[in-house]
Amino acid sequence: MFPFSATHSRPAAHVGQQAANSGYELIAFDAEKLNVFAAEVRYCEPHWHAAPELITVLSGRFTVGVGQQQVELGQGEMLYLNAGEVHSLSAEMAASQLVTVQFSPGLFDEMHPALQLSWCTAGRASRAADCAVRQRLIALLEQLVDNRRPFQRIAAIYLLLDALAAAGEPLQRAESSLREASMIKKGIDYINLHYDRPLTLSEVASHSGMSYSWFSRLFKKVSRYNFKEYLTLVRLNKARNLLRDTRTPITEISHSCGFQEHKYLIAAFNKYCGLTPTEYRKRFVSRQNLPDSELAPGEDCRCLPLNRALLARLAANNRSPSAP
Repeated sequence: MFPFSATHSRPAAHVGQQAANSGYELIAFDAEKLNVFAAEVRYCEPHWHAAPELITVLSGRFTVGVGQQQVELGQGEMLYLNAGEVHSLSAEMAASQLVTVQFSPGLFDEMHPALQLSWCTAGRASRAADCAVRQRLIALLEQLVDNRRPFQRIAAIYLLLDALAAAGEPLQRAESSLREASMIKKGIDYINLHYDRPLTLSEVASHSGMSYSWFSRLFKKVSRYNFKEYLTLVRLNKARNLLRDTRTPITEISHSCGFQEHKYLIAAFNKYCGLTPTEYRKRFVSRQNLPDSELAPGEDCRCLPLNRALLARLAANNRSPSAP
């Protein structure tokens, strides 16, 4: 199974301009009412969506940014992300892999609202309730791998949600925290919509309704990068997508992505990807006819097959609950 397909909201004033991603992801769900994918991941920039999400680390170690907090997740550890929560992800070890389950908002209604929980197994002994979540997750994935009957699959989804509700604590957010999160989202959206022209931290902070120093401090907490570094990474990600079309000149791509000169695009590729734009393009073309057995230089994500072997890896990480 592959990662979700996402479309990105865009104000009417920008229609017809070059496509740009907003920080908000509109996830297209299929009849399963959820998206499940496994992947080897290097980095995922800060974003948010209406779908609650469950992350399980298969191997390696990740730092997950959740709002202004940084959570370290190792092999076998799990984290629940609430709908609308700004989050990012960075691998701390080579070949770090995870499994993600995204729950469709269509699973919830006024009588059965989406879970608002604080739940993470990082850095503590596994409890019986934690093991129950993993067991329900494995049971759900077995349903998908075996393509069992639809009502069995939907039942397995709700049983997993029920296990999460039992394992987690009700989430309590201060009003000031909600206000700051909303302002940071405005800033991320503004960057993603205007990355192709000169941007300053003062301009983005003003748009977000924050002072220069306040926005700079909070933005670093959320993204793990300062403003200049983050803007460069956004532009780099846009350039990587465009480089896959071999018909577009690299100099044209550099300017359309906000790099004032071609040399700045080359410098960004060398710093963050370890190769030049030309080398990246050549490697992407050459890999199209090769097995996808490892994460390619310059790429941040490689999908893994959802199969029995992956289920066995999950089951092996299901540690026994700690004694009461």
